[in-house]
Amino acid sequence: MITIERNARKAAVFAAFLLLLGTSAAALASVNVSPVLLEMSDSRDRDVVRVTNSSGVAKSFEVNAVAWSQSDQDREIYNDTDEILAVPPLFTLQPGQTQVVRIGVMRPADATTELAYRVFFTELAPPETSDETSGVNMRLRFGIPVFVAPTAPARSAVELVKSATAGNQTAVQLRNNGNVRVKVIEIRYFASPGSAPEVTPTVFYLHPGMTGYLPVDIPGENATGTLELFTDTAGVLTYVLAELE
Repeated sequence: MITIERNARKAAVFAAFLLLLGTSAAALASVNVSPVLLEMSDSRDRDVVRVTNSSGVAKSFEVNAVAWSQSDQDREIYNDTDEILAVPPLFTLQPGQTQVVRIGVMRPADATTELAYRVFFTELAPPETSDETSGVNMRLRFGIPVFVAPTAPARSAVELVKSATAGNQTAVQLRNNGNVRVKVIEIRYFASPGSAPEVTPTVFYLHPGMTGYLPVDIPGENATGTLELFTDTAGVLTYVLAELE
């Protein structure tokens, strides 16, 4: 039960983190990013990301790409990679300016499984203009997911392994038996047939071959009823939950 609680908590934190990274307009930082996800393949091995500075001050960014993997315990594992090229790696935007960053895949697509990367944009600290500073210097960091489709046909197959509770947290354990990622974007829970659903927006990625705990907002102590998961690649997944003891 401790493992379930720990993984459910990690999933919740990761979902919130991705929601921040995946926003189409980072309004608090006055930076707009488009698109917020890149779909690549052998026939489309390059694309662009546009970053616009809508603030009143100049902003500088460093760009770096990482390979993105998962384990059954960790939702995000990042490693340095030279398989994704981002140009330019450094740039400065004056107020109102837009920078086009070219993204290229430097390796062939995998024959069987989708490849996953992130391109991170990290705001650099502005030059110090005084020996005295006040307040907190908040810098922006956002990541663009990059997926490279396999040469084999995409196949989605998500299995509900089990559902469980730990403390006040209910979670379902999912396994991705397909060869492409699944991103859950909305959860709908029905306590009984015909009842109004409890709707919970989320951002939960599950890579091919991985399992993960997805926190679910279920009223009461028992996880019974029907669960609908709205995804980006697998459509709507429907599961009937067994009562927990």
